[in-house]
Amino acid sequence: MGTPMQATNFIAHRGWRQHYPENTLIAFQQALAAGALNIELDIQLSADGVPFVFHDANLQRMCNCDGLIWDLSAEELLTLNAAEASRLGKQFATNPMCPLSDIVSLLQNYPAANAYVEIKAESLSQFGAAAVVDAVINTLRPVADRCLLISFELDALLYALHEGWERFAAVFDYWPDWQQSLLAELNPEVIFCDKHCIPASSDLRQLPWPLLVYEVGTLQEAKDWFERGAVAIETFLVGEMLRDFNVTSPHPTLR
Repeated sequence: MGTPMQATNFIAHRGWRQHYPENTLIAFQQALAAGALNIELDIQLSADGVPFVFHDANLQRMCNCDGLIWDLSAEELLTLNAAEASRLGKQFATNPMCPLSDIVSLLQNYPAANAYVEIKAESLSQFGAAAVVDAVINTLRPVADRCLLISFELDALLYALHEGWERFAAVFDYWPDWQQSLLAELNPEVIFCDKHCIPASSDLRQLPWPLLVYEVGTLQEAKDWFERGAVAIETFLVGEMLRDFNVTSPHPTLR
């Protein structure tokens, strides 16, 4: 390849998920310790409107218990273990769920790191955009300059824009209409797109916004996307990617 890759070219998808329970503090801590500069996380709200880092509405896959995340208060959720036992066995049996406030503290300890914070459609449907977005941006304010709100639901991002939030990325699981008015108004810093939806003939360097490709699982696949013009890739194997591309740690000191 030509230009050497930098840590900014890689996004730790739900943390270093390959080895740790996704969307939990340990997964993000280990991703940053491995040299990641960018983490991506998902947000759902508790019954009392507290934002938690969690992908599914259902608690079963991560916590091995019945119910939906918004059935329980923040206090109740903090008694659960987010072990992802079906994938990782018993090695993280006592791993706690992660409120978004823990990510704020983590970013304060890693001043070079950035977070892509995905607002999930399920919570938007359950609570409405105003409640979800307000809860998220109010929590993130101490590190607002290093947090990009992302979502498949552009209307929710536009609400945040009108509330004064400044940094955004849009997410698509289809090849979008690049001329749509919502995108123009939002003017995101980057577009996330599912690798399966990108036309083989598309020159990614000619798009109106930089393109970030997810979910990339091998070194060769990452090289191919970079050669096609992707500005970054999102991966569950961020530590392995940084190692294979010989990217050194950007975190020599912590605050």
